[in-house]
Amino acid sequence: MRKQGLMIMTVAALTGVLSGCGSKYQPVSIQEDVDKCGNCNMQVADNAFSTEIILKDGKTLKFDDLGCLNKWEKTNGVEQVGAEFVRDYSSKAWVPLKDATYVYDKSFKTPMGFGVESFKDKQAAEKYLSEQGKGKLMSAKDLGTHTWEKNKEQGDMKMKMDQGGSGEMKMDQGSTGGMKMDQGSTDGKKMDMKGSGQ
Repeated sequence: MRKQGLMIMTVAALTGVLSGCGSKYQPVSIQEDVDKCGNCNMQVADNAFSTEIILKDGKTLKFDDLGCLNKWEKTNGVEQVGAEFVRDYSSKAWVPLKDATYVYDKSFKTPMGFGVESFKDKQAAEKYLSEQGKGKLMSAKDLGTHTWEKNKEQGDMKMKMDQGGSGEMKMDQGSTGGMKMDQGSTDGKKMDMKGSGQ
């Protein structure tokens, strides 16, 4: 009787350990005021496009666009990756990357212009494509062969503002150690950010 009780406890303990393996890596919340993309260093918004990689050492890398996550993995490899998470486009709920369904169209607006959006289930993705009247359905496996080209019209923020003239923002570090931002010659707006001299 005692042996049987010990055996039951051992099986229960093993079951607990094995079931815990699936939840070893958990996504963490986005903190917009501090989180920067692990690839492009832009601010990560707490929206449907943010993604995460949890490394095997427990470190979390956050990305503003699924394309940035892909670029990071192409550069760094996946040997140290413990888990990858994307957001459901509709609810913003975290979904394991391998379990999500994806849609792509060059015209779909994403933070860095990669045009790939994620959904927790295939039916929601198909409905979205039907409503948009364009795009293609993709699985997690398809992401590996996707070209990951940016739509140059919407990706990468530029330091230019068109306000009737050149409108270019120029940064000039003057002799006083401060920085001046000249917002174009047409309106002459300038802003001095003075620091301690060098």
